[in-house]
Amino acid sequence: MARLVSKVGAGVRRARHWLAHACTPSTEAWKASTWALGGLWLFLLGSLLVHDVLPQFTLGKALALLVIAGALAIAALGVLLLARVLMLLRPGYRVALALALPLLTLLLLTAWSAKGAAIGGALLVIGLSLAAGGTAGALRKGRSSRPIAAWIALGVGISALVVLMVGVLHRPEDPNPTLAGYQLAGRTLDMADPGRPGPFKVVIYTYGGGADRYRPEFAAKANWRSLPVDGSKLDADWKGLGGMLRTAYWGFGPKAFPVQGRVWAPQGAGPFPLVLIVHGNHDMEDFSDPGYAYLGDLLASQGFILVSVDENFLNSSLSDMVDPINGRGRKENDARGWLLLEHLVQWRGWNADPAHPFYRKVDMDRIGIIGHSRGGEAVAVAAAFNKLSHDPDDATLPFNYGFKLGAVAAIAPVDGQYKARDRPTPLKDVNYFVIHGSLDGDVTSFMGSSQHARDALTGEVPAFKSSLYVKDANHNQFNTTWGGNDLGLPWTVLSNERALLRPGDQRQIAEVYLSAFLQTTLMGRTGYKPLFQDPRRGAAWLPKGYLAANYADSATAWIATFDEDLDPGTAAVAGARITGRNLSVWREADVKLKANPMDTQVALIGWDERVHAGASYAIDLGPSAGAASLDGALVFSAAEAGIDSLPEGFKPKTKPDKKSRTKAQPLDWTIVLVDAKGMQARLPLSYDQVLYPQIKGQTRAFPEIDGAKQSEVVLRRFHLPMAAFAKANPKLELGALKTLRFDFDRSKRGAIALDDVGIARGE
Repeated sequence: MARLVSKVGAGVRRARHWLAHACTPSTEAWKASTWALGGLWLFLLGSLLVHDVLPQFTLGKALALLVIAGALAIAALGVLLLARVLMLLRPGYRVALALALPLLTLLLLTAWSAKGAAIGGALLVIGLSLAAGGTAGALRKGRSSRPIAAWIALGVGISALVVLMVGVLHRPEDPNPTLAGYQLAGRTLDMADPGRPGPFKVVIYTYGGGADRYRPEFAAKANWRSLPVDGSKLDADWKGLGGMLRTAYWGFGPKAFPVQGRVWAPQGAGPFPLVLIVHGNHDMEDFSDPGYAYLGDLLASQGFILVSVDENFLNSSLSDMVDPINGRGRKENDARGWLLLEHLVQWRGWNADPAHPFYRKVDMDRIGIIGHSRGGEAVAVAAAFNKLSHDPDDATLPFNYGFKLGAVAAIAPVDGQYKARDRPTPLKDVNYFVIHGSLDGDVTSFMGSSQHARDALTGEVPAFKSSLYVKDANHNQFNTTWGGNDLGLPWTVLSNERALLRPGDQRQIAEVYLSAFLQTTLMGRTGYKPLFQDPRRGAAWLPKGYLAANYADSATAWIATFDEDLDPGTAAVAGARITGRNLSVWREADVKLKANPMDTQVALIGWDERVHAGASYAIDLGPSAGAASLDGALVFSAAEAGIDSLPEGFKPKTKPDKKSRTKAQPLDWTIVLVDAKGMQARLPLSYDQVLYPQIKGQTRAFPEIDGAKQSEVVLRRFHLPMAAFAKANPKLELGALKTLRFDFDRSKRGAIALDDVGIARGE
């Protein structure tokens, strides 16, 4: 046996030497390759000279060419030095480094930005390897110099690790000091707490196709059977080797998607409103649908039928990586939305079937859908598909839905992973609610605000839309089975969990708002509507902490939405004109979030006493005076813009002190209404609430090397009752308003994003 092993080893060595000799270029080949690369360099530099420098030659162009050549030479020197350092490493270590560093960097990309992954990966690899090498060398007996060098290497390695540990374990200053200790305070609505259980006894059922290999509750133990549906035209990624493995695991393919879910129902005759909730992307082998039982128990006790829809077979798996070319991407969200509608088709049939236990117990005129993460985009897709006759991407797939969707809600949704004809999903006159957390470590940007902005409220039917931004909430805690850490193993240590809301508090906010939303839209309990305009109206129902709500409804007469045209001087009202006085910044622009645009334009307005004093921004309503009543209100949405209040290139004579640089202050200003006779009424913004700085969310430990954005524009609705203006000046004629003006006289400097200015009727 030993002789055989020796012969095999000798053969491998001979083959290796032969291969190395056969693949080693000759001296002439090396010279030719060198001259070719040099010639290419000269050709490119000469092309630049001929194309850009010699025509209309100037001394500046020649100097620029020298600067470019010098910069390239310095870059080349850096590459040579790096190659030289790598060659100093032992061959085995080079191989190990080449294997470890790309893999570690790739894995770290799931937890950090590209900058953080590159720096963190390099530090981890170097630190761990030096520490291991130093320890091994220190333990080895022999030459006296080796232990000393080994201990030095050990110290360097430990130092690198310490840098990482300090980043992981350090306790940074509060990134939102102006909100430290903030507590909701306000006059809570005279309504029942929507987060408390209702009077109904809850009964739990399941339904499924009867053949689920891993879920007996959808197979032998299912209370009733459902029929599979053909989703092969919608799930474009269920193909190739990865698709074969997926089919082998589940026992079905896209032509036979199961329709199955968990049901929490109130005990009684009904009919009860029907609500579907669907999870987002997660490991498909770790089932997500049980994670909304807390909402099922609550909502069923209040008189809703809640179904947690199983779409785990659409989720990702590590097994998808066996086919990276045709691997599962982000192209299945249309299938997720379509499948929700197919569940409703099944329920429509059961409700009409005298033999079914839910015969006539479901109110198909009152339907709501809720989605989390990718499911949050899926509900918007479902709402759009619900009104179509065919699939917008493949008209050979007919639709026949037309359900009465009275409520669409999204929890930390993605946006734009599915686009019909490369366009974001539109909504029209849909009651829409979206909730998101500032410490969401998965969907790090408030993507749902984009879908919120695209919900067009035409005024043809009563509808409203609302968004809620929850300081210190994360992604996973809305689902009880996903765990508390958004990154998951092995990178949980890289997630900043110290500032997170307690899981119970985070879910309490979801319970209060989702229940109130469904009761408002599906049960007609409109007394909860002010909660969506201002979280302080539910102070007694909610945990302490800052919540930012934006809101709009079809009963508002819009003065300016800033989406009308390209002219910053016009508004939504015909003939209206916008003027600015002594502003340091004034333009209209698209809102850019951390990861995507918000799909709305705003007015960016800045003022700074170092440039001009007495800044103001006014909207003249033009020939037709604006009409308001005592029960109405002036409303607008605003956010701290996150831009400099100074014009580009302006250098103030005095620099702000260190304190003002490090701690942004809340903004306040005066709102002025002027009637046709020139009578004025003035209220401070703080009559409602001051405008706080952008909420910073440090979702990653060690943000110093992560490099990801920590804040973005989150619009908050402001509401100033007309009765308060009338009280400030009883002579003001609310029926003949002529001008709305912002006088920036209460904060020395600031920059805001302003949107959706209007007069709300009948509040």
